[in-house]
Amino acid sequence: MGCGSGLVAQMLLDRSPTARIFGVDSSTAMLALARERLAPYGDRARLSEGDLAAIDRVDAPSGCAAVVAVQSLHHLAEPEYRSAVRWTFEHLAAGGWFFIIDRLAIPSKTLYSAFYELRDRQGQSPNPPDWAGYLEWLEANGDRPLPVQGIQGLLNEAGFEAAALDVRGDRGMLIARRPAQSISNMTSSR
Repeated sequence: MGCGSGLVAQMLLDRSPTARIFGVDSSTAMLALARERLAPYGDRARLSEGDLAAIDRVDAPSGCAAVVAVQSLHHLAEPEYRSAVRWTFEHLAAGGWFFIIDRLAIPSKTLYSAFYELRDRQGQSPNPPDWAGYLEWLEANGDRPLPVQGIQGLLNEAGFEAAALDVRGDRGMLIARRPAQSISNMTSSR
């Protein structure tokens, strides 16, 4: 989701010679880069232009083993994020994985100073020094990140088992798995 220049898709295709990739992005410039990068993989890579904010309009394959979203979902408002998560659940095969590596929101004004100081001590270019500046900075960049708890809630609400694997400041790696069989199938098979 949000395949960008195709770098992650290339790494996955290189790692697994039988993998097939379907990538979607709203930027024609990024898709052009991805098409060039992924051309050597032939029909193992299929790309489509589509907006993650209206992901239900994208004609994507179903029964996928995994969906990967790297630095793309933080551009979505919460209702769009919820829709993208549900769409992903519907397009995954039973037992399929959803990997999210993305920007996270600092959940409150009270916690912001600790986040700011951590980034400063790590030598990273810190965000604005105060909460109001942070909110303005997000707005100016078109970012709408959710806190890790909010993302986990959306994943669970859609039916995934989910966890945060790594959270560092305002970046996180979350993993979710569609159950191998539905609850109704499990109860009817007893």
